[in-house]
Amino acid sequence: MRDAFFLLIFPALLYFCFKKPFIGVSLWLWVALFYPKGWVYGFASGIRYNLLIVAATILSYFLMKNKPQTKWDGLSWLIMLFLFWTFITSVFTISIPDIVWTEWVEFLKICLLYFFAIAIIRTETHINVLLWGVVFSLGFYSVVEGLKYISSGGGHILNGMGGHVLGDRNDLAVAIIMMIPLVAYLSSITEQKYLKLGLGVVILMAVVCVLGSNSRGGFVGITVLGAYFWFHSRHKFIYLLVVPVIVYFGLEFMPQSWHDRMATLENAEEDLSFLGRIMAWKQAILMAMDNITGGGFKAGQSNAIWFYYDPQHNLNWLFDTSTVYFDGAKAAHSIYFQVLGDHGFIGLLLFLLILFVAFSQARLVAKRLKKQQGMENLYKLSSMLRVSLFAYAIAGAAVSLAYFDLLFAIFAITHVMNRISLEHRAKHSLHVQPVARKAVHDHRHHA
Repeated sequence: MRDAFFLLIFPALLYFCFKKPFIGVSLWLWVALFYPKGWVYGFASGIRYNLLIVAATILSYFLMKNKPQTKWDGLSWLIMLFLFWTFITSVFTISIPDIVWTEWVEFLKICLLYFFAIAIIRTETHINVLLWGVVFSLGFYSVVEGLKYISSGGGHILNGMGGHVLGDRNDLAVAIIMMIPLVAYLSSITEQKYLKLGLGVVILMAVVCVLGSNSRGGFVGITVLGAYFWFHSRHKFIYLLVVPVIVYFGLEFMPQSWHDRMATLENAEEDLSFLGRIMAWKQAILMAMDNITGGGFKAGQSNAIWFYYDPQHNLNWLFDTSTVYFDGAKAAHSIYFQVLGDHGFIGLLLFLLILFVAFSQARLVAKRLKKQQGMENLYKLSSMLRVSLFAYAIAGAAVSLAYFDLLFAIFAITHVMNRISLEHRAKHSLHVQPVARKAVHDHRHHA
């Protein structure tokens, strides 16, 4: 049934990609996050949905008439520089070249999403369509898995999307946390009652999914997110009375396994999973100190490299792991140490600069658009983008999710909003100047 449904609607999706390139960008992000092949099992599983959507979007862009000129800003140049640096680190990798180049190609696709997004998306409507692509991918999955979790009485464990970049539950939890502010924005600008209710359900199920993932990083991230929304709420006192009651009964509903796992946050030094991450972080530092280009994509997950740098007995002055032993390599489980190990200190610096510039740009856009007539929605979005990036920066410290489609889609939105705000300011200045000159002329005339 699923196969027939996908084959029935897919030609229509391709048609809209050709008809409206901005819809193609939204579908590009949708297939990247939704992973259609993971939802079909029969004759439709052999179709490369991602490739067809991407190809249709790129072709439709090149066939566009009167394409608007795209001006790169500092964020765009930083992303291009980071992409180029990852190419250099892949050339000089100390790991298995086949694995490294496969990962570089995947990262190239993510960067292409950014560059085509900033070239195609021009208006507030285009941005909103892109965000709906997130709702119909991560939001849909959140509702499905959240209902499973509730109906099973907490017995259903979210394990991520099989065969997907979000196959790990920790990565999925962070992705959902990043999504929540974007859904909150769509809800704030939606006037239809039932649509707003549906978006509210998505947010509620998203919170359930994060908690049901048993992800400690996800728990920290959702806590930070909740604190932000409370701090910026107009009804702090009411929420201060109501939310603790809801949280109390919600925690009572959670299974004992969830409480046991969260309790390890207080005893991290005794948790083997956490100690494995510490060793992976030490190994990433050692690789970066030894190689200016780092190890290359996923080099730290190679057993040969892991034991060559021997994180068990090195850098123990940072954290003593001399009594801990693992018989194989561990993933970094941190966006920062992931990039450090993969691309060295230069790569980490570029990555941090991209995050900082994107966040600062969103804040600057909010400053420009504040109290500007007709720009109220984009002003709200600029705040939600900052929340999403901040939540990513905090929760991402516990996951290996540095190269992620949604993150670079958010970067693209900040670029587009920056362009829109500058154009709006320029138009406003052109409108104000003649009025000001006329007022001066009238004053002199009457004088």
